[in-house]
Amino acid sequence: MPKYSNKGGQPREKCMVAAYALVNNFGATQAAVAGVMGCSQGTVANWVKEVGYRKEISGLKNELVAANGYIDELANQLQLIEYTPEEDDPDEDVIEA
Repeated sequence: MPKYSNKGGQPREKCMVAAYALVNNFGATQAAVAGVMGCSQGTVANWVKEVGYRKEISGLKNELVAANGYIDELANQLQLIEYTPEEDDPDEDVIEA
């Protein structure tokens, strides 16, 4: 079977999400989806797995946002200050010999 050629002219990300939905929500086989998209079954399997991971990560992010108030309350009780690595100055921790 030829490699993914984007038969419908759709962006790759859109195809990945469509493949995930067709397999998980509609019960299509990966091979059938691969046939209509013009890619291999292995490509569809990888897409389905990747979108599934993204969905789990997104769900966890939403859970963390929903729990932020409770997390802040507990942090205050423990007298903790939030640490955000992105805010650190990368040069700050450099130790010169």
